[in-house]
Amino acid sequence: MPRPCWHILLIEDSADDCADLRQMLLRGAGRRYRFSEARLGAAGVRQVLEAADGPVDCVLLDYVLPDMDAPEVLTALCRGADTPPCPVVVITGTAGEDGLGLLTAGAQDYIGKRWMSPESLTRAVENAVGRFSLMAARRHAEETLRRSEERYRTLFGSIDQGYAVIEMIFDEQGTAVDAVYVQVNAAFNRHTGLTEVEGRSVRSLNPDIEQQWFDTYGAVALTGEPVRAQLQSKALNRWFDLCAFRLGPAAAREVAVLFTDITEQKQSEQSLEAAKAEAERANRAKSDFLLSMSHELRSPLSVMLGYAQLIQGGMPAPTPAQHDSVRQILSSGWYLLGLINEILDLTTIESGKLVLTSEVISLNEIIDDCRTMIEPQAQGAGIDLRFPGAEPSWLAQADATRIKQVLLNLLSNAIKYNRSPGSVEVRCTEAPGQRVRVSVEDTGLGLSAAQMAQLFEPFNRLGQESGGEPGTGIGLVICKRLVELMGGRIGADSQVGEGSCFWFELDTKPTPESKRGPVRAVLCIEQDTVRLQRVEELLARWPDVCLLRAPDVAAGVEIARSARPDIILMGATESDPSALHAKRLLARHPRTAKIPVIALAAGAAPDDIEAGLAARLAGHLAKRRQNDPPGHTPDPTFQRTRAGGPSATAEENPRC
Repeated sequence: MPRPCWHILLIEDSADDCADLRQMLLRGAGRRYRFSEARLGAAGVRQVLEAADGPVDCVLLDYVLPDMDAPEVLTALCRGADTPPCPVVVITGTAGEDGLGLLTAGAQDYIGKRWMSPESLTRAVENAVGRFSLMAARRHAEETLRRSEERYRTLFGSIDQGYAVIEMIFDEQGTAVDAVYVQVNAAFNRHTGLTEVEGRSVRSLNPDIEQQWFDTYGAVALTGEPVRAQLQSKALNRWFDLCAFRLGPAAAREVAVLFTDITEQKQSEQSLEAAKAEAERANRAKSDFLLSMSHELRSPLSVMLGYAQLIQGGMPAPTPAQHDSVRQILSSGWYLLGLINEILDLTTIESGKLVLTSEVISLNEIIDDCRTMIEPQAQGAGIDLRFPGAEPSWLAQADATRIKQVLLNLLSNAIKYNRSPGSVEVRCTEAPGQRVRVSVEDTGLGLSAAQMAQLFEPFNRLGQESGGEPGTGIGLVICKRLVELMGGRIGADSQVGEGSCFWFELDTKPTPESKRGPVRAVLCIEQDTVRLQRVEELLARWPDVCLLRAPDVAAGVEIARSARPDIILMGATESDPSALHAKRLLARHPRTAKIPVIALAAGAAPDDIEAGLAARLAGHLAKRRQNDPPGHTPDPTFQRTRAGGPSATAEENPRC
């Protein structure tokens, strides 16, 4: 590969000497040269600085020139810097010029005319160019480093977060016991309250500092794994949000920590938590008070309503004036009772004391029951009700009584706030996520965007306070809470002047497959014919279930020992806990000891449930729940209750 061509500037007042210099360079090396000349020092300086003939790779400078000597030329070339813009080799004479002074002035080398040869001149030029290149590279690296350090110092001193570099100190067992501050920034003092820390150990500044700090930073120094954490220093009475990472190799044991004092934030969080706890305590106290007051108010109110009804239907019949008075008492009383029940419902939900069952319910049956109850209200208001047909059959996983309560509330609102004549349509449709949507659509005035935003706020009647329709503004709130507690969601769509559509969604339950399995025998020991008929209706849904009947305990025990059914249903009342007695008799015989027995009862009082569990009954089926509020139609489907856990239907018993 050919060597590059160098541009050599000859600053020499003698043309003959210039010719000799060119010849010696050409003979001394296999390099190509391009020469230019200047007879005066000033002309040579201009040629170098202005680069009229292109950049100069090296200058051969005669020591003595007509206008200035070599030191003066070097000074002009340097322009206040340590070195000129290109390497300079000074050609000295015989007067013993100061070679060291020339080098100090910026020359790369000097050579005397008397002992100069092609080889020595070529070597001097190439050495000068090489040294100059190295010096230029070094200056560039130093300048780059200087700028980098300057940027680092600027950043280090200007960041708002505290920053510290510490060197960890370990004991002989490798446990971090202390650290020395190597460097800190200006914000360090503001975040820690410590001053003049560089070169001092952490423990010398604060002997009570917690060991957790050394454990944390020691792990970073040894493993190289960075740490982001929020830690409290009780010794400094501060909280810090910090990020720690290792600097350099593990042997250096240096850790950089970037941190912020978050004491005020933590104190605010703690204050908020305390305030939240106090608010929750006050809310629980309010809920307990409302629950207690609601129960206390209902008792005398029920008595008042009862006596008013007796007067209304008494003999002799009340006078017309008395009849109107009694009617007003009953109307106001029933409204007040409804208000108390709604407050009781909402308070029970908010206090977390509401008990819901999770069972497979038929939405078609729920809708039919609601239709029967709501039709008189619709007829009186001139509203046409439209309900879905019997097909398809929709099953959902929910609490039947509470879903009926939700649907009745939506239907009642759709009638109350409709136009006469108007209509209300109920639909069941499939919703995403294996859900079913029940919609109640009316032809009322509709709701504005502002009203929709306030739809589920407690005691907000959306401007209907002065209207003729009674209400409290908490019915929709109760519906929302109930649906959400059952894992569903509720919402509404409305258009001003066209009506509204309120809907709720529930998880669906797949329809049981028709494939027959092994026949299961269920023995029902029940003397109540109505209850026995209901059991027969429920079990008739499964063609692979065989129902055995017994009118009393004695007959039931004999049938159980001979037929060995898969499960036994036993009727029980508060005055006749036959299920417990039967369980004891069955447990004494090896053929019936392991057959599960479930009690059938009118209610699900906690004492009855606990007694059944103590007697090792498999479950407790109730036709009415203790928590059903007055005025709610009880779900006819039996429900199984376990103490301390959710309820389930008898349909889910794995033995049936």
